[in-house]
Amino acid sequence: MNLLSKILSYSIIGLEDYLISFESYCSPCDIQKFCKYGKAEPFTITINCGDLNRAKEKIKFDQLQKLQKKEDVSVTYEELIKKVKINVQNIFSQIWKDKVKAHKEEIRCLDTRKVDAMLVTQQGQDWWQDFNTTMKEINHECEKIM
Repeated sequence: MNLLSKILSYSIIGLEDYLISFESYCSPCDIQKFCKYGKAEPFTITINCGDLNRAKEKIKFDQLQKLQKKEDVSVTYEELIKKVKINVQNIFSQIWKDKVKAHKEEIRCLDTRKVDAMLVTQQGQDWWQDFNTTMKEINHECEKIM
């Protein structure tokens, strides 16, 4: 019985800001009763479309610089751009690390120092899968406005 594999809820809270709520995760986890976050104040993070876009642009810029050093000078900018591949998974992973995993004191379900490592690993994978799916949806919405 896996109560934690629900898609996270998200909502738009500004022109370019989305709020992801982990509210559905805060009640089924037995150890959540020790956490700072719960039903009254669920754990949430804000995702800004501008930040996502800047992260993608930075990756594009870094890759272009590397390509320009490798490729012949006769290769056009348009041809170089076609070779740039942006892996949004890396961006999502960094957001996960900075905005979710960094709060393990508040989210006891993700703290291996307080909870069995196997339980934490399983819950972390479930949360990450849902977070990744939610981020793909938000990224898709952000691409519409950019």
